[in-house]
Amino acid sequence: MSHELSCVIDGCDAEISEGSEEEVLERAAEHAEEAHPGLELDEETIETIKEHIREV
Repeated sequence: MSHELSCVIDGCDAEISEGSEEEVLERAAEHAEEAHPGLELDEETIETIKEHIREV
């Protein structure tokens, strides 16, 4: 089973697909650093990201 995430930032169409939630979170952090450098990955933002990860 894999895990997928659509970027939670309005207007961004990035999609992440990995084998585990942890891998998705790592890739999401990399994506945020590259595409959304002003975004702070605080606890609230990380929880929002986790809520949007789905198993497929």
